[in-house]
Amino acid sequence: MEIVDRGVGRGEELVQVAYTDTREEAALVRGLLREEGIRSLARQATLNAPTIGMGLLTRTARRVYVRPEDADRARELLGEVMIENPLEDDVPEPVNAAHLADARGRRPRDYNVIGAYARACLVAIVVLGLVFVFFELVRQM
Repeated sequence: MEIVDRGVGRGEELVQVAYTDTREEAALVRGLLREEGIRSLARQATLNAPTIGMGLLTRTARRVYVRPEDADRARELLGEVMIENPLEDDVPEPVNAAHLADARGRRPRDYNVIGAYARACLVAIVVLGLVFVFFELVRQM
């Protein structure tokens, strides 16, 4: 997300305060503004040609607008709350990463895509074989 720090243009009724990469991020920004009593509007920023016709699965940028009198307060609020690039020291280490070398038991499985498909096909063949055997036994009774 990018906080847009531009003033009011001539003839504009709304002022852009944020530029988000996805509609979900825009919804989060709007929810944050709504909690502070600031009404906002999100509009699609651009029409991305490769995603035309993809429906709800598109990842389109959004621009978040507020009224001119709420723009400074909205930018200040977004500046306080949003962290764009947290420092590595601020990001906590995963809980078990420090003790991963001391772990006992089986190692975690690491399937690649082909391995996962091969395993799924093998399970499907075994299940179909069992169903076939069951129906053959029932038919012979």
